[in-house]
Amino acid sequence: MRSSAWLLLLCSSLALARDPFQPLAEGVCQPQVAAPDGWRLQGIVGSSMHYVAWLVSPQGKSHRLTSLAMLPHSPWQVAELTARSLILRATQSCPPQQITWVIKGGFYEKDDAHLLPVPQRSAEGQ
Repeated sequence: MRSSAWLLLLCSSLALARDPFQPLAEGVCQPQVAAPDGWRLQGIVGSSMHYVAWLVSPQGKSHRLTSLAMLPHSPWQVAELTARSLILRATQSCPPQQITWVIKGGFYEKDDAHLLPVPQRSAEGQ
């Protein structure tokens, strides 16, 4: 009986042992996460059950993101996706960080005609 108690004590101490030469594990908390600079929200399509956001990276590559997807090569995750907005949250940030991107304009809004470039014909080509 006495030897089994020692064996139990020895096994439990091995389970709790750690390498004293390794630094203590840091918390999973990141103090400040850099904002995703250069990304552009091109649009959001879908229905209330499943929206998909189209983003363009700083390198010009298109990315399709759904709810809970990670922004490529960053700690930002899609937290909420609606017909008009995209909310990103930084995973593992100590003070919770959040970015909201909103689509400008209305559903059926078009550019004003006076803002569009008008092609000019040269006098020589006529």
